[in-house]
Amino acid sequence: MNEVQILRYTCPKCGNKQYTIGEMRTFGNVWEAMFKYHFRIFTYVSCKKCQFTEIFKIPKKMIGEVYNFIAK
Repeated sequence: MNEVQILRYTCPKCGNKQYTIGEMRTFGNVWEAMFKYHFRIFTYVSCKKCQFTEIFKIPKKMIGEVYNFIAK
Protein backbone atom coordinates (compact mmCIF):
# COMPACT_ATOMS: atom_id res chain seq x y z
CA MET A 1 0.00 0.00 0.00
CA ASN A 2 1.74 3.16 -1.17
CA GLU A 3 0.37 5.99 0.85
CA VAL A 4 1.57 9.56 1.17
CA GLN A 5 3.01 10.17 4.61
CA ILE A 6 0.64 12.78 6.06
CA LEU A 7 1.47 12.41 9.75
CA ARG A 8 4.46 13.30 11.83
CA TYR A 9 4.17 9.84 13.34
CA THR A 10 6.74 8.13 15.52
CA CYS A 11 5.88 4.69 16.84
CA PRO A 12 5.68 4.82 20.64
CA LYS A 13 6.98 1.21 20.87
CA CYS A 14 10.00 1.13 18.53
CA GLY A 15 10.57 4.73 17.35
CA ASN A 16 10.02 3.97 13.65
CA LYS A 17 8.65 6.79 11.47
CA GLN A 18 7.11 4.67 8.69
CA TYR A 19 3.48 3.65 8.94
CA THR A 20 0.31 2.73 7.11
CA ILE A 21 -3.12 4.28 7.58
CA GLY A 22 -6.41 2.51 7.01
CA GLU A 23 -10.06 2.28 7.98
CA MET A 24 -12.03 -0.53 9.53
CA ARG A 25 -15.75 -0.92 10.00
CA THR A 26 -17.41 -2.64 12.94
CA PHE A 27 -20.94 -3.56 13.90
CA GLY A 28 -22.41 -3.21 17.38
CA ASN A 29 -24.52 -6.36 17.54
CA VAL A 30 -25.87 -9.28 15.52
CA TRP A 31 -28.87 -7.38 14.13
CA GLU A 32 -26.71 -4.49 12.95
CA ALA A 33 -24.34 -6.94 11.27
CA MET A 34 -27.15 -8.83 9.55
CA PHE A 35 -28.71 -5.69 8.09
CA LYS A 36 -25.47 -3.70 7.65
CA TYR A 37 -26.97 -0.97 9.77
CA HIS A 38 -25.23 1.50 12.07
CA PHE A 39 -21.72 0.37 11.38
CA ARG A 40 -18.92 2.31 13.01
CA ILE A 41 -15.82 3.50 11.14
CA PHE A 42 -12.44 3.69 12.85
CA THR A 43 -9.12 4.90 11.45
CA TYR A 44 -5.93 3.06 12.34
CA VAL A 45 -2.25 3.97 12.15
CA SER A 46 0.05 0.95 12.07
CA CYS A 47 3.86 0.94 12.40
CA LYS A 48 5.52 -0.77 9.41
CA LYS A 49 8.35 -2.13 11.55
CA CYS A 50 6.78 -3.64 14.68
CA GLN A 51 3.08 -3.58 13.58
CA PHE A 52 1.98 -1.68 16.71
CA THR A 53 -1.44 -0.22 15.81
CA GLU A 54 -3.36 2.72 17.25
CA ILE A 55 -7.09 3.06 16.58
CA PHE A 56 -8.92 6.40 16.39
CA LYS A 57 -12.63 7.17 16.21
CA ILE A 58 -12.23 9.87 13.57
CA PRO A 59 -12.57 9.83 9.76
CA LYS A 60 -9.47 8.91 7.76
CA LYS A 61 -9.57 12.27 5.98
CA MET A 62 -9.17 14.06 9.35
CA ILE A 63 -6.42 11.89 10.88
CA GLY A 64 -3.62 14.16 9.64
CA GLU A 65 -5.11 17.27 11.22
CA VAL A 66 -5.88 15.60 14.53
CA TYR A 67 -2.70 13.56 14.92
CA ASN A 68 -0.38 16.41 13.89
CA PHE A 69 -2.11 18.64 16.46
CA ILE A 70 -1.58 16.01 19.19
CA ALA A 71 2.07 15.45 18.18
CA LYS A 72 3.06 19.10 18.66
